[in-house]
Amino acid sequence: MRNFALSTILSFIVISSIFFHTSVMSMASVTKPRFVTNRMCPFAQKAWIALELSRVNYEFKEISLYGPNGKPNWFWDLNPQGTVPVLDCGDEICADSDLILDRIPQGLVDGGEKLLPSASSVKKKVASWRRNINEMLPIGKRAVLGGDKLQLFKKLEKMDAMVEAPYLCGNEVTVADCHAFPFLWRLNTEFDLGATCPNLQKWLHYCEANNPAFSKTVQSSWWWWW
Repeated sequence: MRNFALSTILSFIVISSIFFHTSVMSMASVTKPRFVTNRMCPFAQKAWIALELSRVNYEFKEISLYGPNGKPNWFWDLNPQGTVPVLDCGDEICADSDLILDRIPQGLVDGGEKLLPSASSVKKKVASWRRNINEMLPIGKRAVLGGDKLQLFKKLEKMDAMVEAPYLCGNEVTVADCHAFPFLWRLNTEFDLGATCPNLQKWLHYCEANNPAFSKTVQSSWWWWW
């Protein structure tokens, strides 16, 4: 009887241990990335588009950035810089939109790898688009604020010739589309790029009309990038 009782107890301990381990693993597996953002920010929008395209299950947490109901204390703990977006994946926190776009295709979230095809030729095109957009931002700011628009349109016309269609780098949507869309969408709203940059405008319309990952992020009220 004693041996039977001891055997029963040991079996219970083993089964309990397996159940606990399985439960912990299950809880870990359902932990969702948390995306802290503001819908009106273009830098946050480009990361938002990438998350939508990856189709990962994530938590969307919007915060106010200004006014009496501005950034909560927990957000300053998460990102002392005080900027959005922030992608909190538990063991890694990315508090910069460019970094988020770097890390999502590297496997930071499930499904992100498809946003940067393995072909070196495509990777070079993606890098070129991202570089050109970042170079354009200060030029675009000056133009919108009443400065010289000629420099902006020279830059945009150069990018217009780079469009391969239907997406910026060809048939597949990539990080380049995520990176460019918020900024070029705003410029098209301000200047109507159809006459000078028809390829860029067609691309914008295609993204918004054919891919809900883009249209979902478009807001009726929005900010510029300054």
